[in-house]
Amino acid sequence: MRRILLTITWCASTAWAFQAPPADLAAEAQSELFAGRSAYAAALYQKLVDQEPARGDAYYGLVRALLLAHNAQDAYKAAAQGLEKAPGTSGAQSAAGSAALRRGDLQEAEQYFRAAYKIDPKDPSALTGMARIYSMVSKFKQARDLTLQAYRYAPADPSLMMAHANSLKGAEHIAALEKILAIYDPESDLARGLRMHIAADRAIGDRKLRRLTSSYESTRVKLVPLMNGPKRLRGMGLRVRFNRHETATLLLDTGASGISLSPKLAEKAGLEVLGRETVEVKGIGDQRSQDMLEYLSPVVEIGGVTFQNYPVSVFRAAKTQDFDGLIGADVFARFLVGIDFVKTELTLDPFPDRAPTTGEDPEDGADAPAAGFHRAYRIGNHLTLYTLVNQRPARLFLIDSGSSSNLIDEQLAREAAEVYGGSPVGVRGIQGKVEKTSMARHVSLVFAGLRQDNPDLVAFNFDKISDSEGAGIGGIIGMPVLIQLKLSIDYRNGTVRLEYRKP
Repeated sequence: MRRILLTITWCASTAWAFQAPPADLAAEAQSELFAGRSAYAAALYQKLVDQEPARGDAYYGLVRALLLAHNAQDAYKAAAQGLEKAPGTSGAQSAAGSAALRRGDLQEAEQYFRAAYKIDPKDPSALTGMARIYSMVSKFKQARDLTLQAYRYAPADPSLMMAHANSLKGAEHIAALEKILAIYDPESDLARGLRMHIAADRAIGDRKLRRLTSSYESTRVKLVPLMNGPKRLRGMGLRVRFNRHETATLLLDTGASGISLSPKLAEKAGLEVLGRETVEVKGIGDQRSQDMLEYLSPVVEIGGVTFQNYPVSVFRAAKTQDFDGLIGADVFARFLVGIDFVKTELTLDPFPDRAPTTGEDPEDGADAPAAGFHRAYRIGNHLTLYTLVNQRPARLFLIDSGSSSNLIDEQLAREAAEVYGGSPVGVRGIQGKVEKTSMARHVSLVFAGLRQDNPDLVAFNFDKISDSEGAGIGGIIGMPVLIQLKLSIDYRNGTVRLEYRKP
């Protein structure tokens, strides 16, 4: 049950009371934010900015809490108010940067975060904001260093404590995670996710994860076309062998990360369960979320590529009538990944100047894309491209080979095209069917040197996706585009190449 702490002092001689000074209100708001009670934290921060409208850090706290509470529209208003009332403060500039990032405007977000850093280079909000921008352009080492620098200035912030914990090993790592868990509201999603993290790490112990045990050399693997009906291509699959005896067909999904299976298949393959803590798995769809467990496969074999001790996410919706689970292209991130949708072939080529790594130590990608490649902005292990919609300002679109349709955010569609009726094409994801859809007429998409003209495009509200990703997503580039291409992904440098292929 949530505890709300009210600080009221009584004066017996005069029989009157007064509220705690703003400093105590700020401490309480921060405590609620750190505990994961974001909606109540937002209410407290709103009181604080009402009392002290020139206090920049209060606007940052308010915007952060509102975004965590999935209330983007109010966050945008609060950020604008901060720029009006406290423009010379690093907190207000960082608040505006966070709002711009949630809208999907990386350039504007970077300008605000840099302005905040210039005002106060020790402000954790400025440092973490810049770290987010660096990570999106694959500067992972610089992002890690900035985040750990922010931790030194705000060691009680659990999001920064997490970055510090992840820089530790063994018992120290577990102990640092348990300190964070003590801060979270036990009923919050944050606490639930961290309990699963701790349970899995304890079960893994000192075993090295995702070890590439096959030779680091060029490999070709045949893709399996997955059909949704006799004529409609659903996507491309890979045959994957688990634990040396159970083989499954997994959807190759650039919009997913890692490997996901159904509970029955995980048990059949004899995978090891990593504790019994669960988290909710969320995605596209309006149905109830499902619980997910973490398992470990001692061996995973895909063509001539073999991994040892590979984590596997297990939940019911991972399996459909068309495939047995999902495999993200990032599983092969040590290689230059080529997905030829026309020739139905996966190519994996080693980088000539590096040995295969486990990915535990962050690296910085190149400053500029190689010839023929384009910058893909990273959101976790997801890849996005800046995309022009009917020549309007560019928005981030996910590259998603797991999507059988191109999709667009309904609000963006209304700004750039004519929107009408309901979609005759159903949209389904991990959380089942999207209940409310519409159609956008005559939508031209321009991205990575290519142009795709769509007479009609399915549209729906992308707010849940954008809230989950922490950045505004304008749409999805799915199989109707990719089926004509060879997609090359350089996860090391965060770049992609799209080439039209003749059948």
